[in-house]
Amino acid sequence: RLEDTNQWGEKIMETLNYETKINVPPEMLQQQNNDKIKNVFTHARKAESQIRLLSIEERITYVSRVKEVILKSYPSIINQLQIETKKSRTDALVSEIFSVLDYCDFLIKESKKALQDKSVKTPLMLMGKKSYMYFEPLGTVLVISPWNYPFFQALVPMMTSFVCGNATIYKPSEVTPLIGVVENVLSAAGMDSHWIQIIYGDGKTGATLINHKPDKIFFTGSVQTGKKIMEQAAKLLIPVELELGGKDAAIIFDDANLERSTSGVLWGALTNLGQSCTSVERVYVQEKIFDSFKALLVNKANELLQSVDQDGNADIGSMTTEQQIKVVKEHRDDALAKGAILHTGNNWDGHAANIPPLIFTQITPDMKIYSEETFGPVIPILSFIREDEVIQDANNSSYGLSASVWSQDIERCQRVTRELKVGNVSINNVMLTEGNPYLPFGGVKDSGIGRYKGIIGFQTFCNIKSVLIDKNSSKIEANWFPYTQKKYHYFEQLTLSAFRKNPWSFVVFALTGIKLESHAQKLKR
Repeated sequence: RLEDTNQWGEKIMETLNYETKINVPPEMLQQQNNDKIKNVFTHARKAESQIRLLSIEERITYVSRVKEVILKSYPSIINQLQIETKKSRTDALVSEIFSVLDYCDFLIKESKKALQDKSVKTPLMLMGKKSYMYFEPLGTVLVISPWNYPFFQALVPMMTSFVCGNATIYKPSEVTPLIGVVENVLSAAGMDSHWIQIIYGDGKTGATLINHKPDKIFFTGSVQTGKKIMEQAAKLLIPVELELGGKDAAIIFDDANLERSTSGVLWGALTNLGQSCTSVERVYVQEKIFDSFKALLVNKANELLQSVDQDGNADIGSMTTEQQIKVVKEHRDDALAKGAILHTGNNWDGHAANIPPLIFTQITPDMKIYSEETFGPVIPILSFIREDEVIQDANNSSYGLSASVWSQDIERCQRVTRELKVGNVSINNVMLTEGNPYLPFGGVKDSGIGRYKGIIGFQTFCNIKSVLIDKNSSKIEANWFPYTQKKYHYFEQLTLSAFRKNPWSFVVFALTGIKLESHAQKLKR
């Protein structure tokens, strides 16, 4: 039951301070997990019935409260985000805070309509019956998230799962766990601590959680880890949603606005310092404007301010993990060894976390930056001549997450968009499909399985139950036993008249149906 408004207001004020980071050794977290995971699932199974009893309106009220808590406490949340992720402050505000608030608004406005029972058409053969779809909770959903957007990737799936009526168990990345931050938000919103439970730990913890058989796994992260999760889940027949990596292409035709396309590509490649699955990692520029595009992009990259700032006066921050720094160095060194030309960032020592933009040309297919996901501030620029050529090259990837197409010719943009083997395309913009909560998100090939967000994204967290309602009459259905030679004859006529369309089909269909119905009732025993 919802708490008194005044009590809720007091609760918010008690939990707004996130300034103190809780430091817990990883081995202690792991030991806690081994002891707690069984109890976590016990609590979740009990919470399922509690959440299920909440009306959609009540669940939406909790989402509204979460939104208000974030609005009141976002500066402290950003502080902790910067400590753990090393983002620029504007990156943290826009990609984490604004995006979560925007999605909460979407849930508040659309959940009731999206989750209400839906009447669907019933064919003539089933005349007198009514058909529906019910959108019901799955039970307990396990959400496992990555380190690059730890607040957004926590709140968006867990609040969708909750509004769909599920208990949720959330395991953040051990790299950016934001210990206490999400719990405080949920607690301040008045949510029961067992409705959404957070368990900290590494990959072993995730594997243990999966072994307790949640009703669904929602995973966002690397392809390698996604495959391991899918393999483990397959043995237990647990459905999975996998949001994985990308090698997103930006395709710039020679009639594109140079000022806009260079700025768009620069942001798309460097937001969160390239540590995003939808970062631009391949830039295809039509030959006629290649030199102009490259020169302008290099100039703009050199003007960027890099800092983990406290006032919003920086464009890009630093890398979050040591491992990812090593990947960027490996990809840079490999490209240079194979003949690539580096136009920016020549002074990076290969170790510092504040990696500057690294813009390359003279890219060849044998280079790692051509095919492997870098997940860092690396921008390879390639030249193309023909439309069919660039489509083929862009599709020649094991990934298929997102892309962007830039041209004055919108018809051409749409034509190319339809040919690209990806899940999301922004035309004359970049990464903007993610900015519209009404659009579903997901990829193809190694970029994942399934879709979430948007109206159809509710279905990710629901059991879609098909229901057909008939009258409680004494009638026997014509297709029930017993079968007779005469009944077979009627069914044959009915089938042919139903699917061989001619002016008399409907009349024959109706008359045969009446005869079949009459014959079936006479056969009642």
